[in-house]
This record gives sequence, C-alpha cells and structure tokens, in this order.
Amino acid sequence: MTKDNVTIDTFQQTVHPSSVSPSGLARQEMLSRILNAYLRETEQHDPYVRIATRPDLSLVIELPRTGQKIYGNLLHRSAAGHHVYGDTFHIAESDEAQPDGWREVSFEQITTLLLDEISSVEPNPEARMLKRAELEQMVYNSLEHMTSYLEHALNAESPVTLDFRYLEQALLCGHPFHPTPKSLEGFSSSDSRAYSPEFGVSFPLSCFAVAPELVLEDWLDIVDYGSEAPWVPAEMAEAAWKLLPLESKHYVLLPCHPWQASYLRTLEPVKSLLQQGTLIDLGTTGPSVYPTSSVRTVWNPKEGCFYKLSLHIRITNFIRENNEEQLLRTLDASRIVKQIQDHWTSEKFQILLEKGYRSLKLPEIPSFTQEALISGFSMILREAPESCSSATGAPYVVASLMEVLPGETEPLLFRAVRESLQSSSSPDRVNDMRVQTDWYEWLRQYLELSMVPLVELYAETGISLEAHVQNSMLRLEDGMPATFVVRDLEGISVNRALAEQQGWIDQVVNANSPVLYTEEESRHRLKYYFFVNHLSHLVQRLAYYTGQLEQPYWRVVRNTLEDLRKKTAESSHINDVIRDLLTTETLPAKANLLSRFHQRGETPLYVNIPNPIR
Repeated sequence: MTKDNVTIDTFQQTVHPSSVSPSGLARQEMLSRILNAYLRETEQHDPYVRIATRPDLSLVIELPRTGQKIYGNLLHRSAAGHHVYGDTFHIAESDEAQPDGWREVSFEQITTLLLDEISSVEPNPEARMLKRAELEQMVYNSLEHMTSYLEHALNAESPVTLDFRYLEQALLCGHPFHPTPKSLEGFSSSDSRAYSPEFGVSFPLSCFAVAPELVLEDWLDIVDYGSEAPWVPAEMAEAAWKLLPLESKHYVLLPCHPWQASYLRTLEPVKSLLQQGTLIDLGTTGPSVYPTSSVRTVWNPKEGCFYKLSLHIRITNFIRENNEEQLLRTLDASRIVKQIQDHWTSEKFQILLEKGYRSLKLPEIPSFTQEALISGFSMILREAPESCSSATGAPYVVASLMEVLPGETEPLLFRAVRESLQSSSSPDRVNDMRVQTDWYEWLRQYLELSMVPLVELYAETGISLEAHVQNSMLRLEDGMPATFVVRDLEGISVNRALAEQQGWIDQVVNANSPVLYTEEESRHRLKYYFFVNHLSHLVQRLAYYTGQLEQPYWRVVRNTLEDLRKKTAESSHINDVIRDLLTTETLPAKANLLSRFHQRGETPLYVNIPNPIR
C-alpha cells in the first residue's frame, strides 16, 4: 500500500485526562488481564452468553470448583482470548430468572473469587494457603505499580513525542495474559521512581574494576575484549583512568546498574574482594543510560548499544540476573545467528546480535557463592540499530505500540502510523486530520516483514526466534511497516537435527549447548512466541480499534501462509511447518496464572487454545 491508498477522516475522538482515574484504570487493566488468563487457562474460550432476564449481560465466567458464576458485558469476542469487557460485573445470588437476585462485584471481590477457584486445585491445605497468599500479594503489588505508572503518564506536562526512547518506556500495563504484569519486588518506592522505565527516567551507570585473572567473559569478536573496546563508554574509561592507582590501570571494567552496585556492596564475598584490592569500586562513572521495557536492559545512545545488566529484583516471575547458563546460552545463540546473518537479514528483517558478556568468577569457592557472583556482576552487550537515534525513522518496540495510553482511545500503533504518514505528506493533506489506513493491507505487509522470514528461517535453519511483542521492534515508512527487528537472543531455540545438518554442532556450539532443542520443542516455541503472544495481540488491536471482526485479519494471515506454501515443494520441511500452522486444531499458550500460582516461573505450564488461523 502507498499513501494513495489512505483515506482521511476529520474526526478524532479523545478523552480528557481529568476524566480518567489512574486507580480505576489500573483496576480495569489488571482485571482484563486476570480474566483473560483465567478464561484461557480453564478452556472457556468463548464466554459469550444470552440471559433472557438480563439482556444487558453477554459474558459468563464459570467457577466450577467453588460453584460460582461471574457475569458481565463482553464488548469484543476474541478468537485467541483477547476479550474486551464492560465496566461492571455481577454474580447471581439466587435464581438467575429473578431480577433482584443479582449483586454487583468489585475488582477486589472478583480477585478473591478467582483466587479461591484457582487455589482449590492445590490438595495440600497449607501449600494452598501459602500459594494463594503469595499470588494475591503479587496481584496487588502489580496493581500498585501500574497505578503509579498511569498516574505519572496522566500528569506528564510535556507533549508526548513518539521516538525510540519514549516507546521503550511506555509499556505501562504490560502482558495481556499475565495476572501480575507489573509486579516488582526489590525496588523501594524511591528506587522505582529512579530506575523504572515507566517513569521516563535516565541515570548514570556505576562501574567496578576487576583484576584480569578474575574476569569471566566471552565475545563474538576480538575487538570487544579489554577496557578500550568500542562499547566501553568514554566517561567510564576516563573515570577509571583517573581513579585507578597505577598498579591497577590494567584492571578490566565491569559496567553495573547503580541499584545492583549498591546491592553487591552488601555481599560478604564482594566486601572481601574490595578489601583485597582485586575488585575496585569506581562508583558512579556514567554515562547516562535509559532503561528499556525490560527494566534491566539499558540503552546507551552515545556508544550505540544496549547493556543487559543484572538486577537482583523479581519482575513478574523471575529474579532478573544473568546466570552462567544464560550467559552461555546467549552467546551460543548469537554465534549461530551470526552464521546465517548475511544470508537471512536485510534492511527489512534484522536480528540484533549479543556481542558478548563479561562478569566475575573466583577460583575454588563454593558453587552457590560462585553463582551469586557470576549472576550479580554479569553484563551482556547487545548491538543497537543506528536508527534508534533517528527523529523520524526509529524502530518502536511492538509491545508498547499495543498500549493505549491513559486518556486516549486508541493504541500507540495508530498514532505512530498516522505520524509516520504525516512526516512524509504535505501539510494540507493531513493537518489536523485522522489518517484511516487500509489495515488489511497494512497487516499483509507486516506479515511479509515478520511472519514470512520467521517461518522460513525456522524451517530452513532450525532457528526459532523468541519474537514476542517485547522482543520485536518495528520501523515505519509512510505509515507502512518497513523494518522488523528481533532482539534478545537468550530465548531462541535451535532445532538440533537441522543444526547438525549444517555442521554447527561441535564447530559453532557444543553438543550439550542449552540453545539446542528437539524439533517438537523448537516448533512449539515458534507457535507460542510469534503466533499466539505476538500475532494474536496485533490482530485483536487492529480489529477492535477499527470496529471490525478478527476473522478477516486472520484470513490475511492464512492467505499469506498459503501463498508462501505454494512456493515450496510438497515434501519440503517448510511445507510441513506451514501445513501444521494451517491445519492444527490448537496452538500452545503459556499459562501464566496457573504457573504463577504453582510457582513455576522457570518451567511454565502451557495450555492449548483453538487455532484462529484455521
């Protein structure tokens, strides 16, 4: 599609910020996520209902273990479970036929009902009580943080500028199928204000210098070794030169998140190293960096790179530190991607390499202490597209494009498309007007940039990228998808059989590399991360906010896959992958609610959902 396919409408609906309560909005957003997770994980895929005595109600949520039903209004029925709900919910206290037998229930009451239902699956009473209490605590922890983020956004004085930094820091509500999408343990309130991306912050890095013999590191390229490597911030190198004594000038620099630096100083092994002088605390050295949507990964615009830093805090399910296996997995993934990069990446489809990692490792100490030091000091270097600093052509994190800012009536995606078109159009054509796009064609082009190369890459090389919405970035030109970028290689999986065929095992990675998976496992991850997590979210946003059904958009997905299949041999692996996507009855979905209750963060549970592509 070109700009000539875009029609202009002078109407643009807005909501005045003063009419929105941050607390009320946070409750709506949290409830939507909890309900969607619950319905998906209990196989209530279509909760639509009609009740003769209550024609205003169209939603029923069954709680069979506790014998309750929650009723409400279903504003949007989603094929993959991204339902949209009305503002009020009820339970029937007596016969549903009695008009006076209904009671409105609040967020807190619905949360209690759902937690009672979920916790009833645990047979051990003591374990049930503990797990339920922890999940309830995290729900309200998430609600508290989300409220503060939304309040900050509503009170922002300056107009929002859509650029790379803003989108990275605009993920205010988070995962649409997570019961605690903004739960955060470890940061105090002041810590959160200083370091959480949702507050639009930046901060200077801290740094340690360590004796070379204690450094644990590995890099894709020799140029990245040492303290004079191009990724080492100039301010940090200058500070080290001024602060290090002459006999320690050769020490290796370890960039560190300032919160993590404070935490590390409290550890006894670190205190001992500081006293010995094999580790030197350089304090705050700079430069100023910007936390991205993952909180712990920061963007350094001066050196044009990202640092994936360790943070000993729990964000949703995990303590966000890079342990040794994750470091090895990340670099193995990067080594494999580097093998195919020249052939598979282009201006339209890009994969950001993890250039290497650095941490600290001591000889002959207990494994628990060793792991704490490696995880605590670890830093992964990631390349950044040059366009991140562009004023008009920056890539946007897809997860934030799905967000609806408080006081607005549409996701940021719609505004980003409109502004991209405006930047390349004459003022008289788009000034003070809302651009209406052919979104079916828009989606088709998006799929050509994202789904098609992802499926081809997996089928031909075995590389299954973890391209969920937070790991994906999109650059627009004339309002249309122009470049699709995938980042964070720690989560990729590689089909062991295809890796062996291509000679990567024992040549590029070891046979026991944690990045190697079976065909079934790697395909399972492709289906979930892109088709369920990513694509179903995008389709719902396009359909709901253009006032359409989802099925025509899923038809675009199906047609694009069928067109790709026609270009392949009947017996080829890619033909088999596409046929599977087109015909399988179900797709896998992560069960975040059940996993959170059962404390299965590292080994999450999955459920099956109806395949909307069929």
